[in-house]
Amino acid sequence: MTQRMRAALSLSVVALGAAAVCSAPSNTTPAANAGIDALNARLVDAYRRRDPAAYAALYTDSAVFEWPAFNTVRGPAALAAMARDNWAAERDVELRLHVASRRLAADHATEFGAFEQTWSDSAGVRRTEFGRYVSLLARQRDGSWRLDRFFGFEDSTRTRAARP
Repeated sequence: MTQRMRAALSLSVVALGAAAVCSAPSNTTPAANAGIDALNARLVDAYRRRDPAAYAALYTDSAVFEWPAFNTVRGPAALAAMARDNWAAERDVELRLHVASRRLAADHATEFGAFEQTWSDSAGVRRTEFGRYVSLLARQRDGSWRLDRFFGFEDSTRTRAARP
């Protein structure tokens, strides 16, 4: 075997080893998924309680919320104000997230999915909005997760009779 072939073989072995290390599942994947699932549970709870402060606390200081029907909202204070305004005329708010895909990296994650938001309006009419979302999540220094960027859009809204 020539020196050139040995060098090429060595380089190939190093490249394969690096690829194996990079593609190996991270030991933190279960913890990261559990942390993001917990963040999503807190989001659902903030909706249920209609708590703008709890909602805003789920976002980073540089967070951006984008929705075609709203002006883009930036930062926790604006997010709290948006939530307070949107929930003012809603009762019995429920949010369901259906995660379709999640991509994890060391310091961030991207989540794609569908949602259902159900509420009763001031006339007692029960409505469910269906839509899609993508969110960029940032891992914090303490290992917890926060929302850094959210983009969503409505697919449709269904109206049901008022609750008895």
